Amino acid sequence: MSDSRVRIALAAMLCIASACSDGYGSDDSGEAPPLPPLASMTTDLTRFTTQSDVLGDASPAVVGTNFLTAAVAVGLARAATIIVMAVPVATFGAAAQAMPVFENGAWHWEYSVTENGKTFVADLAGRVQGTESVWEMRISATATTPPLTNYLWYTGRANLNGAEGEWHIFDASQPSTRNELLAIDWTHPSATTWTLTFTNVRAGALDVGDRLTYEVNSNAHVVRFLDASAPATAEIGWNAATGAGYLLAPNYNGGARACWDASLQNVACP
Repeated sequence: MSDSRVRIALAAMLCIASACSDGYGSDDSGEAPPLPPLASMTTDLTRFTTQSDVLGDASPAVVGTNFLTAAVAVGLARAATIIVMAVPVATFGAAAQAMPVFENGAWHWEYSVTENGKTFVADLAGRVQGTESVWEMRISATATTPPLTNYLWYTGRANLNGAEGEWHIFDASQPSTRNELLAIDWTHPSATTWTLTFTNVRAGALDVGDRLTYEVNSNAHVVRFLDASAPATAEIGWNAATGAGYLLAPNYNGGARACWDASLQNVACP
C-alpha cells in the first residue's frame, strides 16, 4: 500500500474511533440542543409598570408612598436595562414555535417576528460544545434605523440541562461596530427558581457597570439595582400572589426597610 493510501486509511480509522465532528463540537447533526428557558432573558415587573397592576381596585389617593417610590425606582432601572431587551426577547421567544434544521455545522431556527410594528427575520443558530450549547441570533430588518442584514444581535451559551448560562446583547443602532450593551448571567435550577443579572457593559457610557438583578423563588420576587457610580444598591421585594412588598434604599426612609401591604398602603415592616 502506498504512503498516501496508508495516511488515508489511518485518518479514516481515527475518525471512526473519535467520532469525527465538523469542528463545531459534539453531535450537532444528531439532535438539536435544547433551547435555553425564555426566563433566561425576561423579567416580570408589570406589577410596577402598568396602571391596572399598580393600582388594582385602589384609587391613586390611597396608594402608599412606599409602593409608589418603589414603582419609580423600578421604572428607572427598567429604562436603563430591560427596554433594550424588547427585540431580543421577542425574537428568542418565538423560536419555540419553529422547527430547527441542521445546516452549515449548526442547528438553525428561522422565522419572522413583528415587534412594535416592525418585522424582524430571525436566524437563531445553536450547536453543542461538550456539556454546553452555544447560540447566535442574526436578524434582518428593513424598517430599523439603520436597516439590518444578518446582524449578530446577541450570542449566548447554556448548560445542556438549562441550569445556567449567559447572553451578550449588542448595539443594533451601530451594526458595523459590534458594541456590546448588556451582559446577562442567569441561573435556572428549577421551574420556580431563577436569577438574572443584567450588567451595563457599554464602553464609555456614564452608567457602565450598573447592574440589575432579578430573583424569583416561587412567589418571592426581588429586584436589586446597583448604581456603580455611587456606589449604592436599592432592593425591592414583593409577593407575586398578594402584591405586598418592601423597598430598601439608602436614600429613602433613612435607609430602613419600608413596606406596603396587599392594598399597596404603607405598613410597618414585619
